[in-house]
Formats: sequence, structure tokens, C-alpha cells
Amino acid sequence: MSALHVADALQQFLPAYRQHHTLSYQQDKVCRHIVDCRTGKLGMQQWQCGSCSFDKVVYCSCRDRHCPRCQGKQTAQWVEQQQGNVLPCKYFHLVFTLPHELNVISQYAPEKLYKSLFQAVWATLSQFAISRKNLKGQLGMTAVLHTWGQTLSQHIHLHCLIPGGAMDEHAHWQSVKKAYLFPVKALSTVFRAKMLAALRACELVVPQAQMLMSKAWCVYSKPCLCQPKTVIRYLGRYTKKGMLNESRLQAISEEKVTFNYKDYADGNQHKQMTLRGEEFVRRYLSHILPKGLMRVRHFGFLANCCRRKKLEVIRRQLPDMVEQQDNEETYEPAKYWPCPACKAGVLMLTSIVLPPLNVQKIASG
Repeated sequence: MSALHVADALQQFLPAYRQHHTLSYQQDKVCRHIVDCRTGKLGMQQWQCGSCSFDKVVYCSCRDRHCPRCQGKQTAQWVEQQQGNVLPCKYFHLVFTLPHELNVISQYAPEKLYKSLFQAVWATLSQFAISRKNLKGQLGMTAVLHTWGQTLSQHIHLHCLIPGGAMDEHAHWQSVKKAYLFPVKALSTVFRAKMLAALRACELVVPQAQMLMSKAWCVYSKPCLCQPKTVIRYLGRYTKKGMLNESRLQAISEEKVTFNYKDYADGNQHKQMTLRGEEFVRRYLSHILPKGLMRVRHFGFLANCCRRKKLEVIRRQLPDMVEQQDNEETYEPAKYWPCPACKAGVLMLTSIVLPPLNVQKIASG
């Protein structure tokens, strides 16, 4: 059976979906990119072996951040760039999740909702970092926005990767001694107040505000990461990850789409879900972010404006961490493309066929 792609589902079910729903400009643009990705509509490249007569045509990709077929190489390249920012210390992975009652705001004011989430999480962690006796100073944080759950339902949460320490006002590094960063129940209470205050500051109506004030919000802390290579894998896993890896697609029939998912509420059991084609499209399109909204952001001493200088200061105060044996594969970008026919030659780019002008404008716009 040939591999299934999200583009196949969009081509089949998007026309019927359009009859009952209006797509935003961004959603329409992303759909066209995904459908045209790796087809002749975006142009092609001609590659030829230098040792034999083998040649290969490669269709150009759309490079859209929502396209599941374009994320693998981009993820690997991004992670490679981030390796120089990893400190030789333990890291903490925290997840801040919005109550589902706030999902409705993402339908009419997604920019304000996601901006408030980033602000509230950083304000919460910063407050703890300056009020704790054993850790006072500025934290560093890489935060990644995810809006989906395993079944493509709306599940807005922020993954936060935080080095285990803080830089005080005298540029002295203080390492976290405990196995956790901050108590999650206390974080949850402060996060709730910060988030609701941020929404009100954006003049947004908070649905069921009284109930949300009395409800416990979910803040989850994963076991700390103690090796730089593990941190790199986490960066790759959570930063560029799309809402649906195409390997999870199992079947696309005339009316339905079937895909695999992991049920965290049932002991991480692997299950299958079948949705009507239009419902699958609706869920998929609900996770397309507004144009220009940054899904990955850096805060504190990892902020772009000061990261390089502050990391140098911190590294001088940290001992080198001894690397443990790591049996997991790490990505190493290939320096050349070996010929699959003769196995001895190397494929070389010989020509590029540009796409039609109108399609080229769509892809670049």
C-alpha cells in the first residue's frame, strides 16, 4: 500500500467542507501549499549521477511550517543550530495546559490568546524564580506552543524546556539542587491568576470565569533531563512537530479518514480513530496558526537579544558534564547524496524547472 498523505485527505474532502464553512485567508493558503507540495506545481529539480547514467527528478517542497512533509529536514536543521545553546546542566520540562473552556477564544482572537499564554507562563515562572530562597535570579526558557491533542482535538498547551538554574543580579549562576524546579500545584494556582489577568488586559471576555477561578489548572512536570543529547532530542521532538505525523494515517476512504493515536488516559494505549472526512478537515484546519505568530519563543537569559553573552558567562561557572553512552541515533546531515543505482557515484544537481508564475507567487506569498 502506498503511503498516505494529508494532501490526499484535503484534496478529497476540502471541496465538500467549503460548501458549509468559510476558510480564512491563512487556512486557504496553507491548504494550497500542502496539496501542491512535492508536485510539479512548485517546480522540480533534475539530479544526475556523476559515475553512471542514473538520473532522478525531485519535486520542490512548499516549505510551509504547517506541512507535515516539510518538517523533517527543517527540524533537524533547527536542532543542529540550537546545539550551541545547550548548557552542561540538568533541564526541566514543564507543560502548562489551558482549560478547554478557553478554546473558544482561539476561534475569534487566537493571537491574543496565544500571546497571553506565553506571557502568563513566563510571568509565573519568573515570580517563583525571584521569591524562592534557594533560587533567586533570572531563568532561561524555550517555550513551544502546541494547540492539538492526539486526536486532533483542541488542546492548547505550552511545552517549556528550562535549564536547571538561575543567574542572579551579580551574574552568578545558582544551580537547582532538587529533582524538580518548582511545586506544580503552586505553579498551577499562580498560572491560573496570571492567565486570566492577561486575558482581561487584552479586553477579552473570559467564558465561565467564576468556574475557572475555582477549577484546578493542569501544570505537568516531566522528569528532569540530565544529558545534553537528551535535551537536543527534546528540542527536536517538541519544537517543529506538526499536528499529525503522516505515518499515523491508516486509511482514507470515500467518506472517512482513519489514523492512529495514543490514549494517555488509558495507559498510553495505541488506538485508532475514524472521522468523517469533513470533520477531519475541520480539526486539522483549527490548528493553523495566524500569519506571523511565533510558535517557538525564548525567554530570560535565553532571549535572542542577550543569549550569546549570558551563556558564555554561565558556561564559565559550570563544570563540563561527562557524556554518557547514548545508543539512540542522532541526526547528522548528509554532505552528499549517494547514487542509489551504482552505489559509488554522487548525485549532482543539473537543472531546475521553475513553477508557473501564478503558483510561484502563491508559494512565496
